[in-house]
Order: sequence, then C-alpha cells, then structure tokens
Amino acid sequence: MESKPLDTKQAESARERDASAALDRRIEALLAEPVAGLGCRLLEARLRQEGRWVLRLTIDRPATETDPSRALTLDDCAQVSELAGRILDVEDPVPHAFFLEVSSPGLFRPLRERRHFEQSIGKTIRLTIAPDILPERKDRTFRARVKALEGEVLSSKRTVSPWPYPSRR
Repeated sequence: MESKPLDTKQAESARERDASAALDRRIEALLAEPVAGLGCRLLEARLRQEGRWVLRLTIDRPATETDPSRALTLDDCAQVSELAGRILDVEDPVPHAFFLEVSSPGLFRPLRERRHFEQSIGKTIRLTIAPDILPERKDRTFRARVKALEGEVLSSKRTVSPWPYPSRR
C-alpha cells in the first residue's frame, strides 16, 4: 500500500504537535533539577491551549527508605509553583502569556511513557489489559503493585484484587 502525502493542514498540525512536545521537553529540562531540590519530582510539563494557555506541571514526592509513604502536600505544590514561576520568568521559554498550574498526578494518572512506569515501581496502579491480550477474560481492569520494568515487560508482585470500578472505554 502506497502512503499518501500529508495535506497542508495535517502537516501543519504535525509540526505544531512536534513544536509543542519540544517545548514541553525544554520546560521539563529547565525545571526538573530545581524541583528535585525541593524534594519533589517533576513528572510532566504540558503547555496546552484550553481557551487560554495553561502550563500544567505534574509533580510527585518520591518515596524514601525513611519515609516510604510521604505524600505530596499543598505546601509542596505551592513551593514548586513559586520556584517554577521565578525560573520561567527569567528563562522565558514560552513565547506568550500562560497560566501556571502545579498539581499531583492523582489516583488515575495515565502512565504514558516508560519513565512514568519506572516512577511507579513499588506503587499500586490501575492496569487495564488491552482487548487483544487474554481476550477470553471479561474483567480487564486490575490493581497491581509494580515490581519491575524490564525492557518492554512490566511485572507485578501479584494482582491485589480486581479493580472495584468499571474501566472507561
């Protein structure tokens, strides 16, 4: 099958997505180390137009051996917001005005990239099995504790229990 060339609108849309992803990565690179200095971890920076431009920083507090259950607090979010605002004012990577939001990943945060799975090692996640994997199984959503990520394989200690909520399709 021969591929069709992208029309002008599709090509422009693809360029905009690429530029947006590159800007997100640049912002992550600017902020990751300073955020880590506050004891938090920058999981994602996403600049999107939602009627207005919004830069959404998603942060988490990594577990430590001395405090494995330390949760992210509003004070953590406020400190990261203040620090990120100052850095972004000086570095000015965004070519237009935007609103800055800092939040926790939340319970149902999608794990999109390998690093998101790596950051979830030791945590309980909601896992939905794709329809083509174990097609005979009706219940496709589980809670599992992530044990390791090796290559493309995610392993869990065991299924804790079926997830009590229906999955979104």
